[in-house]
Amino acid sequence: MKRLSALFCALLLISPFAFAEENSGTGDIDINNDIDQEKPEEEGDDVAIKSPSNLNEPGDQFIRISLMATFPLNFGGSFPLYRDGQLSIGGAGSLGYHRFITSWWACGIDVYFGYHPTIGENIFTYIPFVLNTTIQPTFKHFEFPITLGVGAAMENYLSRTYFPGLILKGQAGVFYRATPSWSFGAEGDYMYMPQWFNNSDVNDYGLFASFALVARYHF
Repeated sequence: MKRLSALFCALLLISPFAFAEENSGTGDIDINNDIDQEKPEEEGDDVAIKSPSNLNEPGDQFIRISLMATFPLNFGGSFPLYRDGQLSIGGAGSLGYHRFITSWWACGIDVYFGYHPTIGENIFTYIPFVLNTTIQPTFKHFEFPITLGVGAAMENYLSRTYFPGLILKGQAGVFYRATPSWSFGAEGDYMYMPQWFNNSDVNDYGLFASFALVARYHF
């Protein structure tokens, strides 16, 4: 009887350690599984990086700011704004918004403010609103936009105002994408700005060339 009692007490003392070892082993497996499940994905798995040959994607947008020198080329007729030799070299600035329809084709609008001094020390001013379509090939970090635009302008000289005046523009340039958000470049513009009246004998037109320095913010 004493032997049975001693054996029973020994079993009671040993059993907690046996269950503890079994639970410990099970816990190790669960911890390892948790670690495997919580292991983060390697960085960059889903990051899309644009190659230099594909700097723009459909839906990309940019704002362009330009400052330019403008050169009157050809003037005639009787309207005071465009009399021969009246206008001198002037300047202009523009602000525009553009959006890419494809990776190489963009559309947008530009607003200009331009002026030309006259030989009589007066100022001829014009404010065009131009809708543009641009084709832009790229090579590495360089972009080569070719743009055609059509719009209307308000023209003013002394007390005379002409509105709306037709504007036709063509321009080409070269840009360098310095960062993903900024590109800088230069453009050459050619602008046709006619003036039409009820009396066709006094119709007139102006041709302007310009050289522009441009900054573009991409987003």
